[in-house]
Amino acid sequence: MLLIAFITFITLYYLILFKKVQVQHSIMLIGVISLLIQIATSFQNVKRYIIYIIIIYLISIFIKLGLKFIFNIFKSIDHRRKFVTCFSYIVLYIISILLIVQTTNFTFLNWGYFCIFFILDYYYFRFINWPNKTPKSKLSTNDEWEESITFAIIAATLIHIFFIQPFTIPTSSMEKSMLVGDFLLVSKIHYGANIPNTPLAFPFMHQKIPGTDSTPSYSKLIQLGYNRLPGFQKITNNDIVVFNFPADSLQLKMPFDKKMNYVKRCVGIAGDSIEIIDKEIFINNKQIANSERIETQFNYIIKPTGKSARYSFKKLAQELIEDDIETYTEYNFIQNGRLLGSQYLKNGNREKRKWEKKGYRLKYTGNFAVFLTEKEKIKLEKRINKWFSFNEEITPKNLFPKSLNKDWTIDNYGPIYIPKKNDTLQIDSNSIHFYKQIIKEYENNNLLIKENEFYINGEKTNEYIVKMNYYWMMGDNRHNSEDSRIWGFVPENHIVGKPIFTWLSLNYNALNKRGIQSKLELIRWKKLFTTIHGDGLPRSYFIHFLVFLLLVNLAPRLLKKKQ
Repeated sequence: MLLIAFITFITLYYLILFKKVQVQHSIMLIGVISLLIQIATSFQNVKRYIIYIIIIYLISIFIKLGLKFIFNIFKSIDHRRKFVTCFSYIVLYIISILLIVQTTNFTFLNWGYFCIFFILDYYYFRFINWPNKTPKSKLSTNDEWEESITFAIIAATLIHIFFIQPFTIPTSSMEKSMLVGDFLLVSKIHYGANIPNTPLAFPFMHQKIPGTDSTPSYSKLIQLGYNRLPGFQKITNNDIVVFNFPADSLQLKMPFDKKMNYVKRCVGIAGDSIEIIDKEIFINNKQIANSERIETQFNYIIKPTGKSARYSFKKLAQELIEDDIETYTEYNFIQNGRLLGSQYLKNGNREKRKWEKKGYRLKYTGNFAVFLTEKEKIKLEKRINKWFSFNEEITPKNLFPKSLNKDWTIDNYGPIYIPKKNDTLQIDSNSIHFYKQIIKEYENNNLLIKENEFYINGEKTNEYIVKMNYYWMMGDNRHNSEDSRIWGFVPENHIVGKPIFTWLSLNYNALNKRGIQSKLELIRWKKLFTTIHGDGLPRSYFIHFLVFLLLVNLAPRLLKKKQ
């Protein structure tokens, strides 16, 4: 796909430059080629093709701007003067910020490095209409189109970094509060925008270049460290938070701001002690009460009884799909007439077909694993208890801290203390299991343990002063959530933002339902434009949004008529 994308780009560049083909026609040609790729191969290759085209285009823009910049400097003495003036200001500005930060220790001022863009804009780009500046020369249509796209990318990137960013719910760990297929808007300003630690990166690509297995979309050449702008709110208990997955190990020493994005509920904040007793959470020895918006789910196994012949397994599977219950069906895996074992697969035919393509024959065992709230459990149990039995089942997991032998479970866990900034932790043979990750990985100290003695950065000690706040994140789907019970604390520098709004919600499960009307439930209309936090049940503002759009479109026409 990379070669096809490169040939396409070179061809289009030639047509635009020498044959004066309009950019709009070029985009249509890319669409036709994408359609041909879809017919010949798959939609996945179409995605790769388009992504490669965009990447090649962005690289070409930077090369073009760079060459034009160098050419102008060599060509004109005015450009040389402008170059010396501009970069003298930039160097002085960088030195000023560096000195201020080092003398005052106000590390949040590091965000000021990004204001260099305005100096460059004043002298070169001029996206902003600065006063007392000569207007830029008339550009060709293609140059205007190119400049508009470049500015849109820069503007969108700055909005994503400092203000608000879209996010998708990929897993069911937060059901029923957040559903698979929810599209969120995540505020960066509530907790303060986390200034990029890794500024050298392709825009809109988080970890790797899409279409590749592990090619990073960023460079670790520049690492700015942890710097956060002041926010107008602190994280509180039960806030839903988007953060970088602290245990992400897809790549060695991955920068913290490039780790995978997760969303969970912040059950415990810095300074809290947390304990789980028989599924109930206790913070500082007080049981926390769930609000109307928090519906916890647990895992149950449905097994057939002797009377289940009157109630077919396929019928139950379909009923669970119709009720939008997260379900996993157990299959026996058979190959060449031999039973190889059994496995639970998520309901729907996609997973089943994937294994069947590999040469396995899958056969129902009649067992189902479901994740239900207490209300759903009571309702379903009444309906099928004549033919199936309900049993709660917990999959054994290696809980945090993994290096300590303990009899904790995901339903009976702790107690454990969540460190806060400037805490003095006492280090001994027991506590080191809880805080080793903080000292060594998150706060980048050299930790050596020798004969039950602890050396931090070469000094023998039995205490450690914490540099950051830490948080305890858990999913509402308690038995189907990889969270702090598995990988421990979430550092303050991993916090991304606060989800504030669900602007779209797609129910992919509707595609497996029967009937046209059920399939039209692909869009969860009641979840459109709903707020995520607050008291009471979520309320949709979709109608308000439509009225607002109508007024925006009608108001100019009415004013024009009046005039």
